[in-house]
Amino acid sequence: MVIKKMTAWFGTLDGKSLELGRGLNILYAPNESGKSTWCAFLRDMLYGLDTAQRVKQGQQPDKVKYRPWGGAPMSGSMDLETRSGPVTLRRWTERANQPMQAFSATVTGTDTPVADLTAEEAGRVLTGAPREVFERSAFIHQSALSITSDPELEKRFAAIVSAGDEEQSYSEADALLRAWQRRRTGRRGAVTELDEELARLRGELEGIEAAGRNVEAVEAELAAAQTRQGELVRQMEQARAEARKKALADYQAAKGETEERAAALRRAEQEKDRTMEALRATPFGVMGPDRAGKMASADIAEARSLADQADRLPPRWPMFIPAGLGLALLLAAPFASIALPLVIGALAFFAGAGALYLWSKDIDEKRDALLDRRMEILSRYGAADAAGVEAALGDYRKQCAQARQVAASLDGAAAELERARQAQRAAEEPVLNGLDFVNGDNEAARASRAVADGQERIDRLRERRAVAEGQVRALGDPMALRSALESGMSRREELTAQAQALELAAQTMEQADLALRERFSPVLAREAASIFGALTGGRYDEITLARDLSAKVRRTGDAAGWETDYLSQGAKDQLYLALRLAVCSLVLPAEQACPIILDDALAAFDRQRMERALDLLKTVAEKRQVLLFTCHERESGYFAQDPAVTKLDLGA
Repeated sequence: MVIKKMTAWFGTLDGKSLELGRGLNILYAPNESGKSTWCAFLRDMLYGLDTAQRVKQGQQPDKVKYRPWGGAPMSGSMDLETRSGPVTLRRWTERANQPMQAFSATVTGTDTPVADLTAEEAGRVLTGAPREVFERSAFIHQSALSITSDPELEKRFAAIVSAGDEEQSYSEADALLRAWQRRRTGRRGAVTELDEELARLRGELEGIEAAGRNVEAVEAELAAAQTRQGELVRQMEQARAEARKKALADYQAAKGETEERAAALRRAEQEKDRTMEALRATPFGVMGPDRAGKMASADIAEARSLADQADRLPPRWPMFIPAGLGLALLLAAPFASIALPLVIGALAFFAGAGALYLWSKDIDEKRDALLDRRMEILSRYGAADAAGVEAALGDYRKQCAQARQVAASLDGAAAELERARQAQRAAEEPVLNGLDFVNGDNEAARASRAVADGQERIDRLRERRAVAEGQVRALGDPMALRSALESGMSRREELTAQAQALELAAQTMEQADLALRERFSPVLAREAASIFGALTGGRYDEITLARDLSAKVRRTGDAAGWETDYLSQGAKDQLYLALRLAVCSLVLPAEQACPIILDDALAAFDRQRMERALDLLKTVAEKRQVLLFTCHERESGYFAQDPAVTKLDLGA
C-alpha cells in the first residue's frame, strides 16, 4: 500500500492536503505545525476515529482534541495505491456527536465501491494488521517509541514461531486467570496488611487524580478559549475585509468627488471665459466699472457739448430775406416808373443773399462736423443719445457684477477641488499603505486587539496547564501507582482458597509462554540488534529482550549488558527505533508493504546517527513507503541532492 494524497479537516488541518511519493518522504514543519495531527489523521483514516475514548490522564479524546479549528465538520480523504489498484478512502461527519463515522472506499476517480473495505476493517485489510499491531509497529512517534505488550502483538509473535495461529495470546489467558484470582478471598492477616497498603496507594492516587482533574479543567477552559479565539480570528478577518472594502469604497467615492469638482472647475472656467468675452465685446472692454463710468460720463458730456455747439450755430433762413426782397424788387420793376433803380436794388439784394448763402454753407459744414462727431461718440455705445450711453453703461456694470460672481464661483470651485483632492489623498493612503489594525479606532482594530487579548488568555491558560501538569508530575507517576494498586489487588485475590491451584495454572502457562518467547525473542532481538548496531556505528552488538519487551543492550567487546536506564535519551530512542523497525519487519505482511510513519522519531539523534538512520530508512523505503515527519531541516538537507527522496516543507 502506498499513500498518494491526504486531505484533512482535522484539528489544525483546515482543508490542507499532502501529496506524497513512493519510498522515503521527509515532511518538515516547525513545532505546533500539525505533524502529529497528520499522523493521527492517517491512523484514524485507516482504522476509524475511536468515539468511545474519554478524557484520560489529562489527555482529551481524539474527537475533542482534533476537532477542526475552523469550525468545519471533521472529515478527510486518502488516495492509495493498493495491490488491487487505486483506492480512495473517505470518512466524514453526518452527525455532530459521531465525527468521521460515515465511510466510503471507492476506486479512485469513480463512485465504484471497493467491496472488502469497510469502516471497521479498512485498516486491517490494507495494512495486514489490526490497529493494536499497527500502533505498536509502524506508527512511531517520539513520545511512544517504546514497545508495550499487547495481546494482538503477542499473537503475531506467536505466529512467527508456531503454525501461524493468531487466535491465542498469553496476556489474554493470564488476564483471565488473574481475574479468577481477584474473585477469590485471601487470608485474613495478609488481606488486612494489604488493604492498608492499598488504602495508602488509593489516597496517593486520588491526590494525583484530583490534580489530573484540575489539568482537565484547565484543558477544557483552554479548549473553549481556543474555540473562542477561532471565532475572534474569523471576526477579525471579516472586520479587516470590511474595513479594506470600506477604505476602497471611500477612495472611489473621493476619487469620484474629485472628478466632479474638476468638472465643475472646468465649467466655471468656461463660464468665466464666456463672461470675459462678453465684456470684451462691450464698448468698455475689461477696464472696470469705475473707469467705464468715467469714460461714459466724458463721452456723454462731449456729445452734449457738441449738440449744444451745433444748436448755437446760426440758422440758414436769414439768407432767404435778401433773396426775397431782391425777388420782390425784380418783380415790381416792370410796373414801376423807376424800374432801373429797382433792378439795381434787386441785384444788390441777390448779391447779399449769395454772400449769406456762402456764409450759411460754412456754418452747415461746421454743424455737420459737430453732429458727426457726436454720432461717432454715440455709435460706439450703439446709442442714439446720452440715455442710450447710460443704458450701455448700466448693462456693462451688470456684466461686471456677473463677472465678479463667476470669478467667485471659480475660486470656490478651485477651493472645492483642492478639498476633494486632499480628501482623495487621505482616502488613498490606507489603500496604498494598508490600514492600521493595531492602534486605529475602528471595528477591525478593535477585533485585532480582541484577538491579541484572546491569545494572551490562551498563553496564560497554557502556563496554568503547565503548572498543573508539573503538580501532577511532582505527585508521582499515576501509572506506577495504578500498577502497584493493581498488583496489590492481584496479590490480594491470589490469597484466596484456590490461590495454589490458580498459581500452579498460571506458572504452567507462564512456562509455556516463556518457552514460546524463548523461540521468538531471539529472532526479534537479532533483527533489532542488527539495526541498533547500524544506527550506532557498531557500538552495540547484542540486545536481550525481557518478557514485557523491555531490553538490555551490550556494547561491542563488553562482557555484561546494560539496562536502558543507563543509556542517553538519544541512544534510548535509537534502541526503540531499532525494535520498532524489527517488529515491522517481523509482524507486518511483506506482501502488503504497510507504510511506516515516524513523528519526530529522530529528534534526539546526533548528526552522525541521524544520517545512519536516514540511510536505513531509505533502504526500508525500497520495500515500503516511509513518512518521516520532523521539526528539523537537517533531514531534508541530508537528501537535498537525492531526487529519489520526496521532501515537503509543511511550514511554507
